[in-house]
Amino acid sequence: MNINRIQFLTVPVTDLARAQDFYVGKLGFDLLVDVSGPHGRFVMVGPKGAETGIVLVDRPVGGLDHDARVHFQLSTADVDADIEELRAQGLDVGDAEEMPWGRVTSLKDPDGNAMGLLEPSGYGDWPR
Repeated sequence: MNINRIQFLTVPVTDLARAQDFYVGKLGFDLLVDVSGPHGRFVMVGPKGAETGIVLVDRPVGGLDHDARVHFQLSTADVDADIEELRAQGLDVGDAEEMPWGRVTSLKDPDGNAMGLLEPSGYGDWPR
């Protein structure tokens, strides 16, 4: 196999502008791609320097059940600082919990897609 990374994840949203504001404006992601295509806009966002992007789609795509929700995990160097910053922006973010693999919390985007924030503890060979 020649697969060497995950290029992007697809996240269903109902409003591209609102989703883009959440991911770019609230989470501080970069806008990686925003182009018009044959089926509408192709919008990809991602954390600064990340190799994997998140494609925001407001229509059914490639067999994706647009009503389904996704969950993904984001890595952070300081979960407590991120919780404080996100709450200051008015987002509902849970308190950090201690787990064997690190400190974690969770939140949802405006469409109910769940994401975790993990500050890894160095558990085994957990990727950072």
